[in-house]
Amino acid sequence: MTLYPDTRRSALVTGATGFIGSVVTASMAAGGYAVRAGTRRSPSSAASPEGIVPTPCDLDDLAQTRGAVADVEMVVHAAYGDEAGMVTQCRLLLQAMTEANVPALVYFSSIAVYGDRTGVIDESMPAIGSLGAYARAKVQCESLVRAWARDPAHPQRRVLILRPGIVYGTGSRFWTDKLAERIAAGAWGNFGRAADGPAPLVHVGDVGALVVEAGHALLAGASIGWPPLTVLNVVGPETPTWNDYFAAVARRIGAPALPAVGGTGLALRQFLAVAAKIGRRLGLAGSKRTALAPTRAEMAIFGRDAVYSTQAASNLGLEARIGLEDGLARTVFAQPKL
Repeated sequence: MTLYPDTRRSALVTGATGFIGSVVTASMAAGGYAVRAGTRRSPSSAASPEGIVPTPCDLDDLAQTRGAVADVEMVVHAAYGDEAGMVTQCRLLLQAMTEANVPALVYFSSIAVYGDRTGVIDESMPAIGSLGAYARAKVQCESLVRAWARDPAHPQRRVLILRPGIVYGTGSRFWTDKLAERIAAGAWGNFGRAADGPAPLVHVGDVGALVVEAGHALLAGASIGWPPLTVLNVVGPETPTWNDYFAAVARRIGAPALPAVGGTGLALRQFLAVAAKIGRRLGLAGSKRTALAPTRAEMAIFGRDAVYSTQAASNLGLEARIGLEDGLARTVFAQPKL
């Protein structure tokens, strides 16, 4: 799907200096939008790229949020902060959008809303198992966004809820830089069957491109038959095992082949890691390598047999196209802190 307008459309991106928000902002400016780059901190005085205007947008400040959304046609809500404040911030943003009559919204949710569900998972499936604070907040925000989209008093509204998988690429603190640090420190390995679950990876460049295309469709709205509310999983074209992803990152940073670590060896590393982390918090000398071992919660993710269907996105022509090797080749890794 390609729906580039003749003139620039206007949009606000919240969290525009974050990992995903910064890529979305740059992609939208390149794709035909006049973008307000919303940020909690005061905008830098440095010159911004064409099509991007740094804009104060503290989502805890209603007056500032009202100013950020004034006269824009669409909001991309990519801001991520403390879980305790996410729902309040989402509600405040929707209030400001209602007052300014902003008709379109892209809301970044997460596959975390599915909980412990396994098998093939599509967008209609509710969560299974217990949800952490982050997932619970995303579920509550989705509920607010759904109600906003379906308000009968505003039939012009169009909303897209995106549920990305594991977003990696330049600037990904956890799934790119920290992983590389753990590999370089010798704290990582091939964990055998415990990490043979499918890794639902998506490169951040694909996420930015998808928002550009989907945004034009949202703004075209009823004229092209776009529904008031759409929910899409966002996962890349390849789903390697987690062990395969770890090995690919190791090759990309020039690290030795990962050793096999499993069974009692893995359990011992996890046990020692708890003590090492406590010691480091207390300022005690300790082994950073020991503290960087995988946690039990991480291993639960690595072993989960869950495949997130992207058929709904494909039906709309909104497909991720960047494969793993290409994605890692595009990725600049931060220098490991050894």
